[in-house]
Amino acid sequence: MIFTIFLMGTVAYAQKSKKDDWKKHTPTENIKPGYEANRAKNRPKRKVIEYIYVKDSKGILFGNPCAVEVTRKMGFEYVPQPLGVPGGMTISEIENHNMLVKLKLFFTKGPFWKLVAKKRIKECAENSGDFVG
Repeated sequence: MIFTIFLMGTVAYAQKSKKDDWKKHTPTENIKPGYEANRAKNRPKRKVIEYIYVKDSKGILFGNPCAVEVTRKMGFEYVPQPLGVPGGMTISEIENHNMLVKLKLFFTKGPFWKLVAKKRIKECAENSGDFVG
């Protein structure tokens, strides 16, 4: 009888509470422990990066980490898209896509977003040694 009471007591202590179960249901992103991940207000905010397609990579410092960071902070990224590549976009598709992205940047970042981006990219080029002249 004492052994049965002992077993009943250990079974009661072995059960997990609901608070310990939160680790299974949260994503690996930065969410505070104990918050419910399925609610919109608790999800981490994600920034949507738009792409501006360019014919060549002249002047955009493609591959420079500083320049990529500058453009991503502004909400876009330059992507070199040579013309005539099989499976690539046509010139009219590129122009239509870029027009919509630039229009969005005009309203979200202001009318001088392109000048600001060029200035910051030029500063990145000078600081990293990519600038000549």
